Amino acid sequence: MNESFQIIGITPSFLKAAFEVSLLSLFVICLLHSGITHGWKRTIREFTAGFFLTAFCESAGVLSGAYVYPGFSIYIFAVPVANPASWIALIYIIIELSNRIVFGKQAFNGNKGLTLFNGNIIKTVFCLAIIDACIALGLDLVLDPLATIYNWWIWVPLAEGINKVNTGTVDPYNFSQLAFMTTPDSSVYEFFKGFFSEGLRYPSRVFGIPLINFISWFVFVFIFTSQFRYVEFKNNWSELKKTSVLWVLILIDIPVLSFILISPNI
Repeated sequence: MNESFQIIGITPSFLKAAFEVSLLSLFVICLLHSGITHGWKRTIREFTAGFFLTAFCESAGVLSGAYVYPGFSIYIFAVPVANPASWIALIYIIIELSNRIVFGKQAFNGNKGLTLFNGNIIKTVFCLAIIDACIALGLDLVLDPLATIYNWWIWVPLAEGINKVNTGTVDPYNFSQLAFMTTPDSSVYEFFKGFFSEGLRYPSRVFGIPLINFISWFVFVFIFTSQFRYVEFKNNWSELKKTSVLWVLILIDIPVLSFILISPNI
């Protein structure tokens, strides 16, 4: 495949850069669409909360030795900016899609009147968040195996006693930037390596990807969209209260969800 691209003048490193640019472009498009459609206060609340939730949790995963994101150009903490940017963009698309699946044309009115179960907000949020999480899981079952094939991110090898990404694990065949080729030495890794002191780290894998990754995707999306949806359903709350409540929840989510992603050895 690489030889075919080179014949037409496309290098593997160009494909890596194009992938990064496309993810950042998706973020900008979704940000503008949300701002125009739902207003900038809601948009900034949703996009910043989702961005930093992902950036912190994913960085914890990298620092713990679970995986690395090698060869990107722009990083925040230990992950490429494109990672949290594309995650929240996908979540925005998924929420919009779920609303249209459930409510049809009424979904174009924002959250006004979009309730199920005779107006029960809790049941409505739970139902919609389950749909959000299922759609996200379906996407990740396709995206994650493809991403690992092209070295867009690399999971810790499935080998006895290997608890982080070591030198030689990542083959830099499709990028020129050599950032994050191995797990950084950090106190985070020192803390979590005790959970994987013996045997294989993440022995249960689907398409070569640790099963915990897909579980985490479902849990992350369910929790974030249920919290966001609940806040946005509270039409009697001020914008400041909505933002404050969502951010308090995010600050609770970060350590809890990071631990869920990193520590299980299933």
